[in-house]
Amino acid sequence: MRHSLMLLLALGTVCNPVFAEKADSSKPIEVNADSASLDQKQGINVFEGNVIITQGTLNLRAQKTVATQDASGRQKLLATGSPVYFRQKLDGKNEFVDGNASRVDYDSANNTVILTGKAQVKRGKDIVNGEQISYNTVTEIYQVKGQSASNGSGRVTIILQPQEKP
Repeated sequence: MRHSLMLLLALGTVCNPVFAEKADSSKPIEVNADSASLDQKQGINVFEGNVIITQGTLNLRAQKTVATQDASGRQKLLATGSPVYFRQKLDGKNEFVDGNASRVDYDSANNTVILTGKAQVKRGKDIVNGEQISYNTVTEIYQVKGQSASNGSGRVTIILQPQEKP
């Protein structure tokens, strides 16, 4: 179970893996939920009902999480909720990255984290809002999409604070 749950740490990479609290990866993972179904043979772990996952400064809250791992070690995580929420401290700073969306998907084979459904990521005073926020954990490239024109404004909002001069 521990190996399958390690993929949950990938959620901290939504903002920037270089800055995530490095000490978190050596901390124990704690999962609390109303129910759990753990199938080690099939590599499927399901947690339902007020799911709270913590590891060091990383905190994830969802209504349901499904973590899978295939025979080749590729991992996927699907977290759903109203919303899914995560928070992690930035390495060496007294600053946090916060994010939320209706759905969070992580795929280790594609190195992607996708937040869907009123997605928002905050880092300090910087904010990114959109219907979908995709992040590649290797290339560190973000893509932000707005709602379709028939469902809303079709726009994204990004607020970046000016860099402080030394």
